[in-house]
Amino acid sequence: MAGKQTRLHARQGEVAVSHTTTDSPLLPVEQIERLQQIAPGRVDWVFDQTQLESEHRRREMTRVNTLVFVERMAGLIFALVIAVLGLGLATYLALNDKQLVASVIGGATLVGLVVAFVGGKRSQDKKP
Repeated sequence: MAGKQTRLHARQGEVAVSHTTTDSPLLPVEQIERLQQIAPGRVDWVFDQTQLESEHRRREMTRVNTLVFVERMAGLIFALVIAVLGLGLATYLALNDKQLVASVIGGATLVGLVVAFVGGKRSQDKKP
């Protein structure tokens, strides 16, 4: 939970400024106390809204994690299908006396998959 507070006080003119930035779903205790003084019924509303927002955030996070998992699994399954088909075709061609074409297709299949997986891993490593 990261937070940052900025406070400014001036004497003669009685200027006081307070600013709080946080990623916490709850207001700081001082602000809740101040809200209780100004509008007593709104404190419960703030807590209710905070609970609703937290539940929504958890549902969205679960949804996003599920979709990322499905995307990754689909990628692995398609890579397996492409590898099996490419190598199967290369084997078929090699058995039918087409060694040059078989080696090109087999090599291209393997090289393509290695480049995709290694290149994909490197691009994920570079993300902040």
